[in-house]
Amino acid sequence: MTLEYLRTAPLLLDVIPAEQLQPWLEIGVELTQIDVVVGLEYIRQLAAIAPVLPLSDVRQWVGFGMKLIQPNAIGNPDYLGTLEFLRTSPAILGDLEHAALRPKVLSLGAVLAEHSPESAIAWLAEAPALLRTLSSVEWQLKVVQYGGLIAERDAAATLAYLRRGPEIVAMIGVSPDAVARFENWFKAGMEVLAYSVEGARAYFGLESQRALASVEQALSGVPLRQVARTIKLFVQGLCGSDVQIQALPDAVTAVPARATVSADGRTIALPALLRRYPTYDENVRLYLVMAAHEAGHIEFGTYRLTLDSLQDVVTAVCDRYGRGVQHPASLAALFRLYPHPRLIQDLWIVLEDARVEAHLQREYPGLQRDLQRVAGEAVTPRDPAHGLTVKELLVDCLLRLSTGESVESAVPRAVQDEVALLWSMCAPVLAPGASAEDTLRLVHAVYVRMEELLQPKAEMIQGDPVQDNPEELGVGPTGSEETGDPYRPMTNWVYRGEMNPEFISRDQVPGQKDTDTEGQTPGERVASGGGGSKEQGGDQKSSGGARHETMSEVMGGGRALPAVVDELLVLPVEERPLAEVAGAGVKRIRYPEWDVTIQDYRVQWCQVVEQPAESGSDDAVMAALTTHRSAVKSLRRFFESLRPPAFRRTAGQADGEDLDIDALVRRVAEQQAGMEGSDRIYVRHEKKERDVAVAFLMDVSGSTSRQLESGRRVIDIEKESLVLLCEALEAVGDQYAVYAYSGQGRAQVEFSIVKEFDEPLGHATAHRLGGLVPRQQNRDGAAIRHATAKLRACEARTKLLVLVSDGRPLDGDYKDDYSLEDTKAALREARQAGIDPFCVTIDAAADAYLRRMYGDVRFAVIDRVESLPARLPRIYQRLTT
Repeated sequence: MTLEYLRTAPLLLDVIPAEQLQPWLEIGVELTQIDVVVGLEYIRQLAAIAPVLPLSDVRQWVGFGMKLIQPNAIGNPDYLGTLEFLRTSPAILGDLEHAALRPKVLSLGAVLAEHSPESAIAWLAEAPALLRTLSSVEWQLKVVQYGGLIAERDAAATLAYLRRGPEIVAMIGVSPDAVARFENWFKAGMEVLAYSVEGARAYFGLESQRALASVEQALSGVPLRQVARTIKLFVQGLCGSDVQIQALPDAVTAVPARATVSADGRTIALPALLRRYPTYDENVRLYLVMAAHEAGHIEFGTYRLTLDSLQDVVTAVCDRYGRGVQHPASLAALFRLYPHPRLIQDLWIVLEDARVEAHLQREYPGLQRDLQRVAGEAVTPRDPAHGLTVKELLVDCLLRLSTGESVESAVPRAVQDEVALLWSMCAPVLAPGASAEDTLRLVHAVYVRMEELLQPKAEMIQGDPVQDNPEELGVGPTGSEETGDPYRPMTNWVYRGEMNPEFISRDQVPGQKDTDTEGQTPGERVASGGGGSKEQGGDQKSSGGARHETMSEVMGGGRALPAVVDELLVLPVEERPLAEVAGAGVKRIRYPEWDVTIQDYRVQWCQVVEQPAESGSDDAVMAALTTHRSAVKSLRRFFESLRPPAFRRTAGQADGEDLDIDALVRRVAEQQAGMEGSDRIYVRHEKKERDVAVAFLMDVSGSTSRQLESGRRVIDIEKESLVLLCEALEAVGDQYAVYAYSGQGRAQVEFSIVKEFDEPLGHATAHRLGGLVPRQQNRDGAAIRHATAKLRACEARTKLLVLVSDGRPLDGDYKDDYSLEDTKAALREARQAGIDPFCVTIDAAADAYLRRMYGDVRFAVIDRVESLPARLPRIYQRLTT
């Protein structure tokens, strides 16, 4: 130790005063008495730790490291963790900007180390990055301090809190009651910790439904999900059609995604969260204004325009700029024929938005005040200090005038004459009869006039650089410096959504989706860069940053929400599970799962992978039909008898096609007796229909490979039963679907489509049924939830879900009480959705757990597997009659 000290002494004297050296070394002597290697490592690291920690905190630092000692395989102390801590922690602590944080971080780590050295090491490694995301040292100290309260109970819950806490602070924002909101969220988690450690881990990890509900309460803005129904009814009242409301995806971008309307006019996508204003009502009004603006584009025909009606404009552009004969396929392609495509597109955006708003204010006077107020608060002109060309200034002036701003405040004196002339040309778009076609013609005229006005200044002579990719105009570059474009596109007001010129094509049929965006939601188009173009060249520098900050506030902050919270905000709006198309015929859908240990749902916990069942030989199907030929005939005859007659004779009606003789005689007799006879003396012939939809969900887990005494497997009997049942269902005419499920782990619950409701029974179904083979595990709850979702989409008066399984659910840690209670919860959810579940179990020893798992749901136990083909059709007949 003395030798090591002498080696490091020159460095030590540079960072530790000579009079303080002894107490530092005394700690090293004490460590040497415990373990020489640890004491030597301490001496080596003194020069690194002294600049970041005062002597008063060094014992705490050493104490943290000593708690990382663990027994090795033979029971002796293992100091490797301690040595690594002494070597790496000085640099980590030095990465903490505020000195006051370092002892707090060490104190929390020491408490964690008592319960879980691994969690303590993880906290130390992640602390600098996590704490840097907090906006102030006060918040940093508060988050660490509260972590110590959880650490006394459970290390895993503490780590979950420390990882999610900064995100919660960021989502709450800087409202006056931000601290109170955070504390309420934290207190709710401590209440969960008081009765369930596992529940607290899920709560602080934002994995439970209770956690996300608490986050929603903490948010300082208004989530779209809370007002989606109000907005939907409001929009439907405006445009008179059924419009869906979706949430935009959260993304980290210089300019947050704006509201969009889909090409078919059936969907409006809005930000998942608004917190532009301090009050709830003000943010709701902003939502309504944004939705009204997009609904206006639907109602007043922005995208019902076709290029066929603008052929004269196309010809004029080609003649003026020497383009030759052109037949642009879309409005974006037409804009690319101009020397300044971004300028002509901005003029279209300004004037078309102005036309739509003028119509809205005329048709719906109640909106006028809110539109004017939001527009007035959105005024943030581009900063000339960052460089502003004349044409950019002119477009900004037109934009501001289009929202009702006065000439005095909107127009600089230097361009008053030019703006006055151009704005006078724009007046027709504000007239009551103005159409989208009028806007396009006027945009062309304004562009040409602007060209003439600025030509003496040589502003318009050089056009924009030609883009190699013809699609870029509809999407737009990320900034003007990237393209060398002399015109920097404007940044529009926050309440105005995206407009996409690609939606307007030559042969567009109103209400038909654009082929480039088929199958995508508006939110997905924005996320992929295909939705709208208002921000196409939005250069942050040209705006001076002010407007982008405002937009960021409006859209819910300048950083991304945690994915699980983003799902919380989006899901209830769409009222369907989140689905991701992963390939041809493959979908990935996430579902919650009930956790009995925390008495709460784990949100988006399981991923169902839906795909067509693999095709195989249809020999087994053909063999079943041949073997049971007589049974198939009798089943078909029996199920055909279940078909209702075409009409039902209903007597004793107030009106109808025939007289009810019995009722007529009764009426005469009553009248002769001095009574007032009944007037229900007619017979009505009412059409009677059987309206049933059933989904069969078959377990194809590995256990179905079990061989029976006959030498056949359980899955062979299951497939044979479904063959007979399909024949019976074809006879009765019910809607039906056949699904199979298996999987491995909660991220891979396989859901195979054998036959869908709208698919006819044929060779393809036979091959998919024949191709079913035993697979892996069975996670019943997720499969039931997905089958329930499919049944909910069916139009039928009676909906049935028949689950055929050969035993209890099992998928890794999905077992015992957990799996039974989740399956029970999934069946309960199906019943709440108006679906009648029935469970058929091929397990003679199942009674011990079935009653608990199925609860109030009806079920049947097939003690002889071989009898399933005969019994399953009879079970179905009892369920539906």
